[in-house]
Amino acid sequence: MASKKSVGLILCGLLGVAFLVTGCVLIHVFDELAHSEIDDNLPLKPGSDSYKNWQSPKTPIYFQVWFFDIVNPLEVLAGEKPAVIQKGPYTYREHREKFNITYYDNGTLTYLENRSFNFDREMSVGSENDTFNTISLPGLTIMEMLKWELQAIKWFVNLILKETGENLIQELSVHDLMWGYEDPLLKAAKKAAAEFKIHLNFSDMFGLFYNQNNSNDGLYQIYSGMKDLDNFGNIVSWNGQTELNYWTNDSANMINGTDGTIYPPFIDLKATKYLFSSDLCRSLGMTYTKGVSVKSIDLARFVAPDIMFGNVSTNPYNAGFCTPSGNCLPSGLLNVSVCRTGAPVIMSMPHFLGCDPETVNAIRGLRPNRDEHQSYIDIEPMTGVAMSVGKRLQINTYLEFIEGFDDLKNIKKPIFMPVMWLNESALISDQDAGDFKSQVVDKITLTKAVKFGLIALGAVMILCVILVLVATKLKTCHNAKVVDDENEPILHPHNAAVST
Repeated sequence: MASKKSVGLILCGLLGVAFLVTGCVLIHVFDELAHSEIDDNLPLKPGSDSYKNWQSPKTPIYFQVWFFDIVNPLEVLAGEKPAVIQKGPYTYREHREKFNITYYDNGTLTYLENRSFNFDREMSVGSENDTFNTISLPGLTIMEMLKWELQAIKWFVNLILKETGENLIQELSVHDLMWGYEDPLLKAAKKAAAEFKIHLNFSDMFGLFYNQNNSNDGLYQIYSGMKDLDNFGNIVSWNGQTELNYWTNDSANMINGTDGTIYPPFIDLKATKYLFSSDLCRSLGMTYTKGVSVKSIDLARFVAPDIMFGNVSTNPYNAGFCTPSGNCLPSGLLNVSVCRTGAPVIMSMPHFLGCDPETVNAIRGLRPNRDEHQSYIDIEPMTGVAMSVGKRLQINTYLEFIEGFDDLKNIKKPIFMPVMWLNESALISDQDAGDFKSQVVDKITLTKAVKFGLIALGAVMILCVILVLVATKLKTCHNAKVVDDENEPILHPHNAAVST
């Protein structure tokens, strides 16, 4: 009959195996439950929490801008190296709300998103009335448009410039450059054209974000996730077009990814995350760099790599962004004049981060810093929700010698001139972070504790049984050896014979 000790060891071993197997099984079961819960709660179903947070985000969004004040305007017009100082931030609280939401049977929906901006004086270094010296983009645009026209036309434009008192470098306020002002040159050009019965289809107002406050950037069609989540949030079309028509090849004109706020769940860290930016008129690829913790939530950080705006020698994919075809800019720069009504607007990362050293060194006062100037998205890996975002871009223009215009006659070589840079950022609120932790993180932590706790307990119990069995076996062997030693004669026959 088996001893109580043997029965105990058997029961302990069986329980250990049961706990270990149960823990291993629960890994699959809990993963399936997590997938099922995300499948139920993530799609943009009307009335769901996911839908409400997407339709009217509660997370505070801030739109911050810094302007480059040209401190040596006369020297610049004389052909010297420009020197700038950064002024800012000037901060706006951005509000977004989606409307005209329409669902379709193929699992997609369309929407418009209204964006409004309210100046936040407490988070700004000054008021919207602060002024600085900057390049006159309307004047420069007209000069570029007339680059190959007859000298007589250029002479006429020079005359208008003098009459209006508009120089290549102007003093403007934050509010005027942001939201628009009546430009004397544009007004005079329209008036002169009217005298010759020529209709010019443009406003005499100009601003970098003119008509963009309390407006939307177009009609989006995306996958709602109600059919499946494989393409959740991905953009199907923008303004009715499934591809763009700005660039010089099909790959550059593709609309890839989401709007940068939501992604399909259970993300692959090795895969590039794409987002479409109407500001840049193109899609961007973000790559994983590291894990970060935001308000005790583990997130995956994706950043805009330098190669995103790399020249064709480092990134052949960017050949399609050379406009006109074959006219490629140095690394780090993107010519968006094709989608800015011909205005000589060049986009880059702030302070020319990632640009050729020649581009950076052509301007005094720039200090590119990766932590401060690189765009990023921090995504929760299971749900695909972006919980911390920083979109950082710089608006520049292009100065070059154009024969016939007095303000450009001393420009010795082309200069990429920074105008301003922006940081559009959002960080999950304390309340939303708390809700997410209680609804998702805490449940995941509990399930991990249960399944891995069972596995650990089972493994410990099995190990204890093994150790007891080994110890028992060693003890048995030791006792047997002692008994053998005690029964062995003190004087062996062979030794006795020798002694005799």
